[in-house]
Amino acid sequence: MKRDTRTKWLCICFAVVIIIAASVFPVPGGLTRQGMQALGIMIAGLILWVFEVMNIAVSAITLCTLLVFLNVMKPAEMFKGFGGSVFFFMVGTMSITTALASTTIPTRIAGGILKWSRKNPVKLVVGFGVGTAILSSIMSNIPTCALFASLGIAIMKADGDPKPGTSNLGKALMIVIPAGSVIGGFMTPAGGPTNIVAMNYLEEIGRPITFLNWMIIGYPIGLICIILFGIFISLFYKSEPISDNALLKAEEMISGAGPLTKREKKALTVVILMFVAWVASTWFPIFNTTCVALFGTCLFMFPGIEVLTWQDYSEKGGWDATFMVGGVGAIADAALMTGAAKWLIDSAFSGAGSWSPFMVYLVISALICIIHIIIPSGPAVAALAVAPIVTLALSANVNPVAAAMIVSYWSAITFVLPTDAVPLFTYKFGYYSMPDMIKEGWIPSVVYVLFVAVSIPFAVGLLGI
Repeated sequence: MKRDTRTKWLCICFAVVIIIAASVFPVPGGLTRQGMQALGIMIAGLILWVFEVMNIAVSAITLCTLLVFLNVMKPAEMFKGFGGSVFFFMVGTMSITTALASTTIPTRIAGGILKWSRKNPVKLVVGFGVGTAILSSIMSNIPTCALFASLGIAIMKADGDPKPGTSNLGKALMIVIPAGSVIGGFMTPAGGPTNIVAMNYLEEIGRPITFLNWMIIGYPIGLICIILFGIFISLFYKSEPISDNALLKAEEMISGAGPLTKREKKALTVVILMFVAWVASTWFPIFNTTCVALFGTCLFMFPGIEVLTWQDYSEKGGWDATFMVGGVGAIADAALMTGAAKWLIDSAFSGAGSWSPFMVYLVISALICIIHIIIPSGPAVAALAVAPIVTLALSANVNPVAAAMIVSYWSAITFVLPTDAVPLFTYKFGYYSMPDMIKEGWIPSVVYVLFVAVSIPFAVGLLGI
C-alpha cells in the first residue's frame, strides 16, 4: 500500500511539474500563455487518469479548479463548460443503462446468440460483437461491455473453465465485446457523449445533423465494422468450438429468464418512447436529445412506473464517468477559448488547403485514430478535436459534418491498446495480453482509417447533409 501511494504521489508530482513548466517556459509562436497552461492541465489530467492516481471525478474537479486558480478561465466560464449539454446528456442516459442492466434483457440477447451460433466459434464471436454493439447504441459503453463480459465469462466457465489466456475463444470474445461496445456507441447519437459533442458544435456553426440522419449513417457503418472485426478476430486467433455444456448453458439462460416481467415491459416501453422522441427530433426540434434523456430519466421513476428509484439511480448510475466528462468539457473549452486547440490542429494540418478532399478526410481519420491511442479518453479527444477539425474542414472546403463524424468515430474507438476505459474492463480478466491486442489491433486500425475516410463522407454526401 505504501509503495502504491508513493507511485501515485510521484505521478501527481509529475503532473504538477508539467503545469509549472507550462506556466514558466517560453511560449511557442502562435500560442498564448493561457493556451499553453490549458494544454499543460490537459496533459496533467491524462497522467492522473491513465495511471488511476485517484478517483477520475476527483481528478477532473481538481483540474477544473486549477483552470480558475491559474486564470486560464473565469469561474463562470469554467462552470459553463463543465455543466454543458454533454454532461447533462450523460446524466440522462445513465438511467437507460441502470434500468436495462437490472433486467434479463441482456441475458436473453446473449442466450439467443449462443443458441443461434451452436458450435460455430466465428458465429459466436460475431454474434457477441453485434449484440453488444446494438445494445451499446442506446446504453453507455462501459456498462454494456461489463454486462456482455460477465455473460462471456459465464460461457467460458461452462465451456470447461479454461485458465484465462489459454483459450483462443476466450481471447476473441474478450476483445470483440469492448470493440462492439465502442463501435455501437458511434451508431446513434444516444450511444455516447462524443457524438453529442460533434452534434452540438455542428449546430453552432449552422450545419446541424439530425438524430435520424446520424443513425442512417452510423448503423450501417457500425454493423459493417463490427461484423468484419468479429470475423477477423475469430480467424486471427483460430477460436476453438464451444462445448455441449456451453450450449446447455444457453438453454438455461433463455429458459431461466421466463416471460418478460411487468417491470421489464415498463422499462422497454420507456426506452422505446425515448428512442422514438429522439428520432422525432429530426422533424420536431423541440425534442432536444439531452432534454429527452433527462425527461426519460424522470419517467423511469414516475408513480405507477417506478422502474428505477432515485437510490438505485444515484448508487449505480456511474457518476465518476459523468463528472469526468464534465471536467473534460471544461478543459476542452479552455483549450478552445485560449486558441490552444486551433494551434495544435494548425500545426498538424499546415497546407491542408491545397489537399484533395479525400486526403483531408484520410489525414483526419488517421490523426484522430493515433490521438486516441495516446489519449485514452474518448470524450477528451472529441472535446479537444471537434471544433478545430470542423474549422479546418471549412477552410479546406470539405464537408464539416463528415469531418465531425470521423472525429466522433475515432474518439469512441480504439483497437491497439487496452488503455481506454472500455477495453480496459475486459483486459483486467487476463484472457488476452497487451501484446495480443497490439498484434491484432493495428490491422483493423489501418483498414478502418481508410474505410471511415471513404464511407462517412460518401454517406453524408448521399444524404445531402
